[in-house]
Amino acid sequence: MAQTLDRSPADTSGAGVATRTLVLCLLVLAAAVPWQIRWGVIPDTSWAITMAERVLSGSRLYVDLFEVNPPFTPWLFMPAVALAQALGLSPEVVIHVYAYAVCLIGLGFAALIARQAGFAENRALLSMLPLFLALLVIFPGNAFSEREHLGIALFLPLLVLMAWRAAPASGARPGMLVAMLAGLGGSVLLLVKPYYALVVFAPALYVAWQRRSILPLLAIEYWVIGLVCVAYAVAVMLLYPEFLSVIYPILADTYMRMGNMQGLLIAYVPIYLIALLILRFLRPGLPFSPLVSVFTQASLAAVVPLIYQAKGWPYHAFPAFSLVLAALLLRTAQADPSSPGKAMEFGRKLLLAAVVAAAAIPFMKTQKPDAELAAKIEAAARQPTVALIGSDIAAGHPLTRMIGGTWISRYCSDWLGESALYLSAVATRDGNKEAAYHYREIADRYIDGKLAELETKRPMMLIIQKNDSVLAEELSRHQDYVRFTQDYRPIAEDETVRVLLRDARVSQAPSPAATSD
Repeated sequence: MAQTLDRSPADTSGAGVATRTLVLCLLVLAAAVPWQIRWGVIPDTSWAITMAERVLSGSRLYVDLFEVNPPFTPWLFMPAVALAQALGLSPEVVIHVYAYAVCLIGLGFAALIARQAGFAENRALLSMLPLFLALLVIFPGNAFSEREHLGIALFLPLLVLMAWRAAPASGARPGMLVAMLAGLGGSVLLLVKPYYALVVFAPALYVAWQRRSILPLLAIEYWVIGLVCVAYAVAVMLLYPEFLSVIYPILADTYMRMGNMQGLLIAYVPIYLIALLILRFLRPGLPFSPLVSVFTQASLAAVVPLIYQAKGWPYHAFPAFSLVLAALLLRTAQADPSSPGKAMEFGRKLLLAAVVAAAAIPFMKTQKPDAELAAKIEAAARQPTVALIGSDIAAGHPLTRMIGGTWISRYCSDWLGESALYLSAVATRDGNKEAAYHYREIADRYIDGKLAELETKRPMMLIIQKNDSVLAEELSRHQDYVRFTQDYRPIAEDETVRVLLRDARVSQAPSPAATSD
């Protein structure tokens, strides 16, 4: 009691703000858990769990499993899956806990660095911490637990450290341990996809320009990032030479040629440009603080990978969008020296809320299978072996895991066959006979392998993607496929898939143990 009485009003007020902030953060986390039920475990994460389980059981990555991403993708999820197996828990539950933990670690470390840096806006930032947490655990929607989502969460401390180096307060300097840990966390985003190096490079150049020196470019955190990336590259070459010699050439020839630039520009560019304009409008006439500048630079750099990949998927846009929204929140925390203590006008706050809501629209779509569909399938078959006829990963995942099924294929979907057929058709249309023949060969090889896989493993259940008519028509020209599907009958369907079950009168399919690689 005496200690409480002895506190100054400022200390008491600070303690009250900290308490309210903690309570609000807990409420955000409590709201995030039921909110995420709308999406469940997203398709990419569900496949990553399946892939990690198979690798842990002895399957060889890029030999028994054809994965389009470098090995850091399964490595990122493998600890959580291994922990789930050790504890006898659902991998889906552990993965979600893992994602929340990563978000808390990244944001918490970023807040710690901000406190050490002594930014002018720190007091305002403390009260806004629940909003930044919501940006990581509520805003992502269908990008929650994606590699980019986890990478951005761990990237935040590095950005705050960069802002500190851009304008050190009263000569304060980051400690070596803080810099090394920030660099280690920041390297995760580059390990996810190497072209995110731009998201480090752009704000690093800003810091060097701000200090009028190249010495900040030699900071310890960048050395850590460089060493981690070099070690990773060596590990890939030594442990997974197949990725570089076999997988990547196929990806460059097919997957990386596919894109939806028009859809990307329509879905993301307008609201992103509006967000950039609002950065100025929120505090007219007030220069950007180092924090705002660093986050804005990083966001602009993240637009380059979004456009380069050209797929238009929401999680590809998450780095650029989450960072620009973080910059907007940081902008509201800036104090105007000419009007100290003056709050931002309500109209501008309302406009900011509208921008955040509009930016969230692409992340609201859910690909979670219908519960009624899963219930019908489970009632018809127990722990079936499952194969997919379709190019969309969401057609088979997470549905297979929801029904307790075992995935038989080395591919996550028929994306390779579909891509080759599409590229062959495009080349034919353009009169490029050589390219058309090349892609036709890839499609034929894939289809032959698909038919052999179906005949060998004889899955109990087939999931047919309804809107993939090109692949379905191609397969229907093969009598082997026609005869194979005669043994199946439909048991359930929704708007996206039709599910077929092998007739019980036909010889039984191999057990899940027999089909695992």
